Amino acid sequence: MSNKKRKAKSVTKNDEYLKLFPEDQRNENEKIRYTALKEAQEIRKFEIDLYWRRTGFFWAFITIIYTALFATLCKYIENTNYSFLAPVISTLSGLGFFFSVAWHMINKGSKFWQNNWETHVSLLEKTEIGPLYDTYLNPKKTGSRLNPTKEYDYSVTKINMWASFTILICSLCGFLGTIIWLLYCKKESLLFVLIPAAIISIFTILLIFLSNGNSDIELTESESNDLTMIQIL
Repeated sequence: MSNKKRKAKSVTKNDEYLKLFPEDQRNENEKIRYTALKEAQEIRKFEIDLYWRRTGFFWAFITIIYTALFATLCKYIENTNYSFLAPVISTLSGLGFFFSVAWHMINKGSKFWQNNWETHVSLLEKTEIGPLYDTYLNPKKTGSRLNPTKEYDYSVTKINMWASFTILICSLCGFLGTIIWLLYCKKESLLFVLIPAAIISIFTILLIFLSNGNSDIELTESESNDLTMIQIL
C-alpha cells in the first residue's frame, strides 16, 4: 500500500463550497448542484441505514460472546479439574472487550460520515429547495424532557454512542477482573491466562491507532471560518 500523502485544501466558506457545484446545467433538465443535492440525500439515508445495521450486528455479536463466556465460567466454577478452560475464559473476555471497542469506534465513524452528508445537504438545499433540513420544530416549545408522554429532541445516535461507551467500560473492567481472578484467586498458569489476553490487547491497540481512514491526507492550508470541510485535490 502506498504511503504517499493525498493533497487536500480547506473549504472554510459557504460560497467556496457552492463553487464546487456550479449552477451550470448538465443537460436541459438537470443542474449539477441539484443533482449533487439528490446524491447527498441518498448517501445520507444510506449512511443512517448502515449505522443501525452495524449497531444490530455488534449487539448480537457481543451478546453471543458474553453468553459463551458465562456458560464457560459456569463449567469452570463447577469443576475444579477444568483448568484447560482458563485460556478460553481469558480469550472470550478479551474478545468481548475488543468488539466493544470496535463497536464504539464504528459508532463514532458512522456519526462522522452521517454529519458529513448532513452538512452537504444543508449547504446545497438552500439554493435549490430552501432550508428544509435546517427547519424543524422548536424543542423548547413542543417537547419536554421530563413529561413521559411528550416528545423531546434527544439525539438517538448520541444515546447509542453513550450506550456503546458504557459497554466498553464494563467490558474493560470485566476483562481486567477476569485476568486478576484467574491469576490470584484460581492460581492458574500465568502463560495460559496472559498470552491470549496480551494478543487481544495488542490487536485492540492496533485497532485504535491504525484505523484512521484519512491519515494519508495532507492539507495545503489551514484556516477556520464558516466551515471545517476539506476538498481532496
